[in-house]
Amino acid sequence: MPPAEPLTVGIDLGGTKMQVGVVDARNRVLGTCRRKTRGSEGLKAVVARMTEAVGRACGDAGVELERIAAVGVGAPSAIDHEKGIAIRAVNLGWTDVPLRDLLRKSLDRPVSLDNDVNVAAWGEARLGAARGKNDVIAVWVGTGVGGGLILGGRLHRGHFFTAGEIGQTVVDPAAAPGHRTVEEICSRTGIVHALRRLMPSTDASPLAIRLRESDASVGSSMIAESYRDGHPVTKSVIDHAAKQLGLVLANLATVVCPEAIVLGGGVSEALGKPWISQVKAAFDPWVFPETLKRCRLVASELGDHAGMLGAAAQARELLES
Repeated sequence: MPPAEPLTVGIDLGGTKMQVGVVDARNRVLGTCRRKTRGSEGLKAVVARMTEAVGRACGDAGVELERIAAVGVGAPSAIDHEKGIAIRAVNLGWTDVPLRDLLRKSLDRPVSLDNDVNVAAWGEARLGAARGKNDVIAVWVGTGVGGGLILGGRLHRGHFFTAGEIGQTVVDPAAAPGHRTVEEICSRTGIVHALRRLMPSTDASPLAIRLRESDASVGSSMIAESYRDGHPVTKSVIDHAAKQLGLVLANLATVVCPEAIVLGGGVSEALGKPWISQVKAAFDPWVFPETLKRCRLVASELGDHAGMLGAAAQARELLES
């Protein structure tokens, strides 16, 4: 009987939740586990939950932990990829955390560690919307805005490990604080802030009522529904965000000359193709040279699994190196 193929695990670690998947050599997800991150409980507790989640994902896949050959992790932090250190994960309260080595000790498996949007970008480039392309910009628009760069078929992390931070690009330095960067304008957080500020107090729409509840969360799907219904304030805020993102992407594309730009994250997924079309319409007038209008703006194909699959792919490459 031939030996069983080695399996890998991908961990998409977020500030609020983690998603863990067991993945085979054909990039099929065999089993998964979702858990709350609960970063407020401290580093040791988070590592323990990650370890437990790997075990549960293996149980869901019907395999023993011994079948796992390597583990890949995408974390919400600038990452020193060579040393395996999470340099600064603001929403977890981490600074210079040797996460790779902590997990390697806990799981007794080789571990690769990278930024969360980097692994999502890698997943899309290897398996998803940008597969086969060597020069790719990936932008994840969700609670915040993050980005990843693939240049010459390799992830570009930059000398200080922060390449791709498109969310911190300044759109208008003269604007009031809180309205200057891509993240402040285009993220779900920024969109909700704008809607709360601009929505008339007499508005009786479901979104307006929800916005007036100070402790209520407002998800991307509710914003998208209001947008599709043609609510004028929602339309104005979303259209403005699309124009700003398209302009910034045009500037970035002019510099790096990509084959494709992948848009993912909760906001992009909820708003769908009409949103991407709007971003592309704002992109085309500003990109240089004219031939770069052929750069495709596409939706993530892997969706919520992009980070998990990208991390698992990096783990497999760790075995092959």
